[in-house]
Amino acid sequence: MEKTVTKYIEKVKIFNHYTNYKGRLFVKTLCDLFNDVAEKQTEEYGVDVETLNAKGLTWMLHRLHISLHKMPHKEEEVYIETWPSGVDRLFALRDYRMVRENGEELVRATSEWMYIDMSRRRPLRLPEHVVAMSTGHRIEKLRLPSILDEKEDGGEVTGQREFSATFDNIDFNGHVTQASYMRWITNSLPFEFLKKHILVEVEVIYAHEIMPDSFIRSEYCMSESEGVVTILHQVKNEAGNLNHCIAKTVWESSSVTACTNI
Repeated sequence: MEKTVTKYIEKVKIFNHYTNYKGRLFVKTLCDLFNDVAEKQTEEYGVDVETLNAKGLTWMLHRLHISLHKMPHKEEEVYIETWPSGVDRLFALRDYRMVRENGEELVRATSEWMYIDMSRRRPLRLPEHVVAMSTGHRIEKLRLPSILDEKEDGGEVTGQREFSATFDNIDFNGHVTQASYMRWITNSLPFEFLKKHILVEVEVIYAHEIMPDSFIRSEYCMSESEGVVTILHQVKNEAGNLNHCIAKTVWESSSVTACTNI
């Protein structure tokens, strides 16, 4: 008899090197922590990356959406929860929450994952046991309305920066880790902007892999309305004719939102 899926919960300390110069958790590190706890739970059910890789299979992230109410500071201890939260066509869904010990929700996130044939780099239909673990429980799915249209036009480019895919950016699938995309998205923005604004929401759709030693451009188009800054991002190849991902970030002035950060 298969065991019923429950939330996987792990206590995490926010070490100094997890944080920026303001002492608040990096969003890139938040993504790394999400990956760590998800890996722990998938190991329990035999669908972790190492097990799948031995069969020529793997997981690839298609979409990640994060709502950041507050970001923890260095030396804080928080809890990260994760669970498989459903199935949508070829996508296995997974949700995350970061909470304080008193139950206060700091962060919530939803994600979509594809089950990939590594040799063909093509998605496969989800196997029955993955569908069962994703749907055979009563844990409520997190609701997070999308802010990003997959076909959204980037508009006129406000600014950009170039990055290269070095050894430290490469993950278990031999391509750039999704957390590195997040770093390139936020680090494309001017330092003075980042000093004065707080990231409150981000959604990313991953389209094409970035391979080792590639050069990329992280472009953005910025708009502001009633004190809220919305930025559409595109991470492109060196030639500028291929989108590796698109993203949308929402920012508030740090003078208004005092307890959150990028």
